[in-house]
Amino acid sequence: MTFKAAIFDFNGTLFWDTKFHDSAFDIMLLQHGVKLSDVEKRTKIHGKTNPIIMRGIFGEAITDTEVEKMSNEKELIYRQLCVNDLQLAPGAEDLFNYLVKKEIPINIATSADIENLNFYFQNMHLKKWFSIENVAYDNGSFRGKPFPDVFITAAAKMGLTPHETVIFEDSFAGIQAAEQAGAGKIYIVNSNNNCFNQFSHQIISHFDEVDRGVFTI
Repeated sequence: MTFKAAIFDFNGTLFWDTKFHDSAFDIMLLQHGVKLSDVEKRTKIHGKTNPIIMRGIFGEAITDTEVEKMSNEKELIYRQLCVNDLQLAPGAEDLFNYLVKKEIPINIATSADIENLNFYFQNMHLKKWFSIENVAYDNGSFRGKPFPDVFITAAAKMGLTPHETVIFEDSFAGIQAAEQAGAGKIYIVNSNNNCFNQFSHQIISHFDEVDRGVFTI
């Protein structure tokens, strides 16, 4: 079976930046008297939007203003940490070039907010392959992962359903979201040496491992 398009998660999938996110959260949370273990980061942070993360850590009673303030604190620290190390994942550019050459639509579905999205596009030359107007990101209009909304939105912006696409993900919440969206095929990008035994999808650590034959040409 072949598929019409590809949808990529960004953080931890196309940009292996988990260490920067974790460090930024460590710094920000310590200022608020909180420390998370690596296991807690995986379950409370990875793949999720900032409002879900902040309320999962500080409780549902915190206000939208408090969520926004702490989110901005964390993202500013994050951008400062990673600005000098903005590299796409191994093999990603070659895969993009192949898909664009074959006129196979590609899109990004991310839990990042608009500030970080603009940061990536400006500094990582993403407009060579992607249209920022088509990207599905955390704009507050839909539920975050593990809900499927972001992948449904990303596919719809290409005039497709997730079932017609190949989705690339690295986080547990993101994989669950891709499954719930009904993705035609899921590649798990193992950028952090995690154990994915609970899933049956193909695991890759380099985008050269992607079978180009799964795409409809």
